[in-house]
Amino acid sequence: MVAPGADWLRVMPGGNLRTDIRATIKTDDDALIYITYNGIISHTPQTFDRLMKGETLTAKDHYFVTAPTLETASEKYAWLNQAQFVGKVVSVKLGEGSFVKYDIYAVR
Repeated sequence: MVAPGADWLRVMPGGNLRTDIRATIKTDDDALIYITYNGIISHTPQTFDRLMKGETLTAKDHYFVTAPTLETASEKYAWLNQAQFVGKVVSVKLGEGSFVKYDIYAVR
């Protein structure tokens, strides 16, 4: 990921979270890919508490899906401009050493 990037979470009336993520990825061959995605996260009070305590959650612990789109000027990765993707969280951790890991799939 290349700075700057941003993410926002909106808390919905039922307690679900809506994501709004925008970032740039630099590939190992120096291509730049802009990624933006929305999604939804649904926790139980127990899984939310575990997350806030710094535990790593996995896909079996909560519902966390996204709908990424990607844009690039790179000829090598131009196919990304013509595809829709879906993502599902693999694992997430907040606090020190925080991360979010997704599996992302092209929908064809």
